[in-house]
Amino acid sequence: MRPHQGTKTLTSNGVDHEIEYHDGSVVILNFDPKKHYYNVEGAYAPSVTTILDSIAKPALVPWAANEGAKFYNMNAHKLLGKNPSMTEAEMGKGIRSAYKTSSGQALNVGLMVHKWCEEAILWKLGKGPAPGMPENSQAERAINAFREWTKINEIEWHTVEEKVYHRGHKYAGTVDATATINDEYCVIDFKTSKSIYSSYHLQCAAYAKAIEDMRGKEVRAAMWKNKSRDGKIYLKLKFSDPQDMGTREAPPRDEDFDF
Repeated sequence: MRPHQGTKTLTSNGVDHEIEYHDGSVVILNFDPKKHYYNVEGAYAPSVTTILDSIAKPALVPWAANEGAKFYNMNAHKLLGKNPSMTEAEMGKGIRSAYKTSSGQALNVGLMVHKWCEEAILWKLGKGPAPGMPENSQAERAINAFREWTKINEIEWHTVEEKVYHRGHKYAGTVDATATINDEYCVIDFKTSKSIYSSYHLQCAAYAKAIEDMRGKEVRAAMWKNKSRDGKIYLKLKFSDPQDMGTREAPPRDEDFDF
């Protein structure tokens, strides 16, 4: 039976989400989208992503340096040519802020993909129309990888963009989707990054534990990722075996829109 997503009520300080638990209890989780702030009866409930932001991300430093180097290589001729069109100060500013431009572009692609996936799942659940493809080649590649993934797995969608709250640990969050995939009950978090990072494992684990608290049943974590260069889709992490990150070759895509 498909899990019930509780009612939502607009308030002066956000939206109240009614969360029904398997033991009959109910929690009203308030979420302020402007501040990205959760609370229960006025008590702050940190989000999963806020908690994970406190973990050091050493890979970001070389990535930011690499983006700065790319900016320099692309613009060196403007500084070093016979008729410079860029000052040293402008070059320095460009190098320092290059990672922000790259990060912003990646964020926009991620938002497009998440929006499409959300609307596609709502369509499958009979709660909205089929989404159109965004006019962005990177987003289109990621979406097509998602469509291919749905073709090689048996998927029964349950919820999308569901607010969750763990009563014991008192944290909150928003799960991209829940579904039964190949007979395994899963939480799903869509990623469009170039790599799978350890924080993603923790994120899915936290969501899964919150869902277990809500539903009273065991959960497996499932992550989808597009690897466009080799055509593989990295899709699943089992809690029972953290090394079980499966890969499958994507089959030829049917041009008819069935997801």
